[in-house]
Amino acid sequence: MDDNENRAYHRPVWNDDGRFYYEIIPQAKEKNYVAVCLKPADKVIPVIFIPGVMGSNLKNGKSKVWQFSFSSLKKWLLAGPEKRKFLLDPQTTTVDDSGKILNNGADGKKFPSRRKRGWGSAFYKSYGEELDRLQYLLSDDDILMDNYFRKMQLQTARQRFTGVKIGDEPAEQVLTEEDTAHGHRFLYPLHVFGYNWLQSNADSAVLLGTYIRKVLGDYRGRLAVNKVILVTHSMGGLVARHYSENLNGQEKILGIVHGVMPDLGSPAAYRRMKTGERGVTGMIIGNSAVTLMPVLAQSPGPLQLLPGKAYGPGWLKIEGGSSHQSLPVNDPYEEIYLNKTAWWRLCEQDLLLGNTADEWSKYEIRISQIVQIFIEELNGQYHPQTWLFYGASADNPSDAFLTWKERPVLRPVPVMGYPEPSSPTYRYDAGKTFELISAGTPGDGTVPVTAIRTTSPRIRGILATDVDHEGAYAVDPVDRSRSVYSDLSDALMFTVRSVVKIVQQVPVP
Repeated sequence: MDDNENRAYHRPVWNDDGRFYYEIIPQAKEKNYVAVCLKPADKVIPVIFIPGVMGSNLKNGKSKVWQFSFSSLKKWLLAGPEKRKFLLDPQTTTVDDSGKILNNGADGKKFPSRRKRGWGSAFYKSYGEELDRLQYLLSDDDILMDNYFRKMQLQTARQRFTGVKIGDEPAEQVLTEEDTAHGHRFLYPLHVFGYNWLQSNADSAVLLGTYIRKVLGDYRGRLAVNKVILVTHSMGGLVARHYSENLNGQEKILGIVHGVMPDLGSPAAYRRMKTGERGVTGMIIGNSAVTLMPVLAQSPGPLQLLPGKAYGPGWLKIEGGSSHQSLPVNDPYEEIYLNKTAWWRLCEQDLLLGNTADEWSKYEIRISQIVQIFIEELNGQYHPQTWLFYGASADNPSDAFLTWKERPVLRPVPVMGYPEPSSPTYRYDAGKTFELISAGTPGDGTVPVTAIRTTSPRIRGILATDVDHEGAYAVDPVDRSRSVYSDLSDALMFTVRSVVKIVQQVPVP
């Protein structure tokens, strides 16, 4: 380099088509001016986030029925079972993409707006901040360019993750410098696939295929490879796997990162049917069988979260005096889900509203022809580049099994605000009172460790960590003292790192 050179660095400027150029003012030759144009990564690998159950905004006609907004939430506080069943009907609800978005214009012209990338379809309370941080962690390459203009050199998040282990994980999951450098050669626009979580996940998987083809078409000419990376939350993982493995979608997917996926199903789905949802969410969607069962019984999606045959026997226990039962023995569908007479059956016909005999017939068809087929066909099916994290903390008690335990006397303290004996956790049979008791086993509060399959040649990386189910992608760690970084959860770090590992398959542009 000539010492007399008048060297200046120029950042790229992005136009409306997602292409870049440079703004350089011509200089006189005698000034010995040298313009150094900093070339950014410009080849795109789209990343699509797939929310979990209750994670996509829904509308019924023009009415917002499931969105984190006052107009949507206020209608539920006084809604009875009939209104809930009407508004949350999988046949009449559709995805609502008008939801709130954090920092909609933050990505400039490099990518389409976050609104156009589907972020408005994600339930803001669960994903607003999380999506914003995930996109930042995948696209903080500007730090590398800014280093040309400052003395103190900073690192991108991916550079900081290089060589860093999370707990006692195997060395092959850790990023190398070569992994990180290769990962910086691409751009990762984050999209959101919102879907109707009330309908069958098989139907949502078909729509996912359509969405993937649209996203790839939008970046035609800019793609590093004609594939996407999927990042899923909870039930979204079932949608992704069904599209990938059962609908021949694998050729369009570079890899999948799953967070807290109920792989084998979860007894929590049974508990939710029998006692309603817990906490603040229960106040909205239904906190008893009377208010929630009519909705869930007509909705294949939530029913497909029930334990399948692979979960194993004995997850539902009935303990009454000297009699003890452990169910299922062989088949959860026949023994529990389609059982019409036992008091501990999954679905209670008299709570289905309307013509209950007709509703029961529809429910039977739904279980045998939609739910069971989906669950059993998906068992053991994974994309060959699968990475997953799950909750494994005793601090998040979960339902590895459930127990209906006989109570000789009613407890005097109301449960979940219900005066006894009308508590949703109680049932009565032959003059006896039974209470549904959670096992309180390690997990994420919803999905127990026993619902996770960790051994498959197609699972390339796995992390057992401390996460709450709904907040699995939360930015802040649950316990800062046990997390690698005090300002970032291990789950998000694992997710970003997994994306970088997945793109190692893509040749240098």
